[in-house]
Amino acid sequence: MGSMKISGTIALAAACLIAAASTTRGETRYFWKDAEGEHYTRDKPRTVTPYTQVSIPDTVAWRSPPPRTDGSTEGAALPAQDLFRKVSPSVYWVRSDPTGLSGSSRYGSAIAVSDHEAVTNCHIVAQPDARLTMGGSQSGEATEAELVAVDFDADRCVVKAHSLTLRPVSGIRRYDSLEVGEIVFAVGNPRGMERTLSDGLISGMRSQGDARLIQFTAAISPGSSGGGLFDAHGNLVAITSYSLKGAQGINFAIPAEDFWR
Repeated sequence: MGSMKISGTIALAAACLIAAASTTRGETRYFWKDAEGEHYTRDKPRTVTPYTQVSIPDTVAWRSPPPRTDGSTEGAALPAQDLFRKVSPSVYWVRSDPTGLSGSSRYGSAIAVSDHEAVTNCHIVAQPDARLTMGGSQSGEATEAELVAVDFDADRCVVKAHSLTLRPVSGIRRYDSLEVGEIVFAVGNPRGMERTLSDGLISGMRSQGDARLIQFTAAISPGSSGGGLFDAHGNLVAITSYSLKGAQGINFAIPAEDFWR
């Protein structure tokens, strides 16, 4: 979770190597910082702003996505305790560790959507020559993972677990079925605190260019990126991504169904 931007869209990271998919490097971007946070843009910043050039990968399509099950909202809303028991087993940690001299380790969250695949943010898992691992808890079983799909500009990545059977979410809410004011729950790994639950509201339905975003108030922190935003019935609504720096409770998530685009 952070406040990085690419050409005015959503939070992203630097270059990555697409394991078992593609190693082609795409276009050049410019990484720079200002009072609003970190940015990756197609255009150079103003002359007085220091920047670093990075290369981003080409988009790699999700070649064999699992069926997307529409989530049901029939019946009573679940108490928070029951909701957590239902959704938390689908929340995993994911870690990216550079194997070379450059780069730094990144830690975040991922949500299982099949027995071996999970969706997450590219700004967590996408960096050069990195070793990916994921697991349900730091003390439990972990596995190496690989990137199998990437949409870098949209911050949508898919990782595949090599030797761990995941527990997928039960349903995905459609974006056009959501309403401002709905209660939502965020479950992720903020600051490494695994499977942490917070609650809030959908506070806005936004768009930035072609990207659709869900604004929400449930608390998130670094490590929450790639985590799940769930409705009161336990359906996956979105993937929590970033907050506005210097603001309170202005957080954004990527609609879950958009990972199937």
